[in-house]
Amino acid sequence: MLAAAGLVMARMVGAQGGNPERAPEIRTLLLQPPARAGARAQRPIPPLDAAAIAELQRARGFRDTGLYDRGRAVLTELLAKTPHHPLVLDELAGLYLEQESWRSIETLARAERAATRDSLLLAPELVHALEQQKHHREAAQVALEAWTASPGEWEWAGPALDRLAGFDPRAVRELVRRAVERRPRRFDLLRAAARLEYRHGAPTDAIELLSRADQVPGISLRWAFADELLQSSVTRDSLGAIASLVNLAGDDRRELRDRLLGARRAWQLHGRRGTQAAGAAQVAQALRNVPSERWDRDVLLPVVRALRQGGQTGQARELIGGLGGEPGAVPEVALERALNELREGPPERALAGLETLALTLPEATFYLAEGRFFAGHVDSALAAYQRIATTPQGTYTGAALERIYLIEDGTPKEALPLFGRLAYERWRGEAKRAVVLAESLYRSLPHTPLWAVAALELSALQDGLGDPKAALEPLLAVAETSSQDRLASLARQRAGDLYRLRLKDDAKALEQYEECLARYPKAWNAPEVRRQVEILRRERRF
Repeated sequence: MLAAAGLVMARMVGAQGGNPERAPEIRTLLLQPPARAGARAQRPIPPLDAAAIAELQRARGFRDTGLYDRGRAVLTELLAKTPHHPLVLDELAGLYLEQESWRSIETLARAERAATRDSLLLAPELVHALEQQKHHREAAQVALEAWTASPGEWEWAGPALDRLAGFDPRAVRELVRRAVERRPRRFDLLRAAARLEYRHGAPTDAIELLSRADQVPGISLRWAFADELLQSSVTRDSLGAIASLVNLAGDDRRELRDRLLGARRAWQLHGRRGTQAAGAAQVAQALRNVPSERWDRDVLLPVVRALRQGGQTGQARELIGGLGGEPGAVPEVALERALNELREGPPERALAGLETLALTLPEATFYLAEGRFFAGHVDSALAAYQRIATTPQGTYTGAALERIYLIEDGTPKEALPLFGRLAYERWRGEAKRAVVLAESLYRSLPHTPLWAVAALELSALQDGLGDPKAALEPLLAVAETSSQDRLASLARQRAGDLYRLRLKDDAKALEQYEECLARYPKAWNAPEVRRQVEILRRERRF
């Protein structure tokens, strides 16, 4: 029997264009018989008398020992005495299944189902037989009829439809859509239709299908669909879940509570994926007709911040401005207003508001220092950075210390305001403007630590703009000419990283890493450089 299955599988693989990747799928299909959970019928099954039960057991014994002809004879005789009885038919279908006699199953099932007008009778067996004969549309129709007649049949009919849609997606999707149109309150069928549209059609069609029916109070169909998609770890499915939740958030037919829950969940998923920039625009658009004061505050503020960071300051201002009240009433809201102003510029415009907020918010203290640095007020910025640095474990202490080193060690001092402007353009996301400033500083400054900082900034910007070769020049210049170990060792490491990760030249990467360790064996970044050397030697056996 397995040999016969192998021949059928070989033919099916050939029918798929000789694609061996389909072989495991087809093998699973062939070796999985339909669910044998007992006889099925739409009406109560009448009991058999003792003699009939004995005959049924005798036929089963013949089947178990491979005496199929004798078993079939017993069952045929028993059917003559008890016409259309589901228990007898179930046993006869099981015998045909073991023989892989697909045509016999089809003939038996069609005749009996027509005679009894019973959509459940022999349904799994007929679906299996039709599937083996590649009658995929007919098989889907039978599975759908059974599921429609009894919702409990979804346990086998649902997977069967999913599988059959892989062979004839258009036909199966059309059948399920028609079933849903005839029974709009059958949400189990509706979810099946959405799943088929999502897997084999267009995800937007699946969500639209759910949206049209999603008017009943309580758990949203789109929320449940998103949960189902999130059970897989596939990127496409997580994006589909987000789209479903955003669609729910934008549906003004639903209660506001449901819309806000959809927006919150979508935003959380964007946070896990690191796609807050796109997510902020989606959530803002979905809740565009919901006043800002009715949003969840822990969604509104990060959305406003992401919009501002993405350059959509107008939309951010509109959202934050909708909260009303005095700017200082809610410090976090006032901070977002100030940061929005800081990004739009000029930086001086936001300083007064940040100075007020710095009295209560540590984050505002850091942005006050940044705003002063951006505006070229170097000395007052230094004082603010120094206040931040007095908190060793503070969120912004590291960033403040970097600015302090730059300002205190930077010569010539006259160049520091330009570094503030460079930092400002980088913070605003204006990479091209920042490159112009960094290039000017790199070409014009004497070779001091400040020049090395400009070189590293220029390199990072050029790499970010997709030009790793241009990014190498300032790094190698610093590595060869700088007398400051901290920046020279960092330049060597970054040059090695560019060779390895961006230019795919492991030999030159190893050369840079080894030179870094030879010149600066006790540098702060030596442990990480040493680890990279070990990885390269192990991978490439240099």
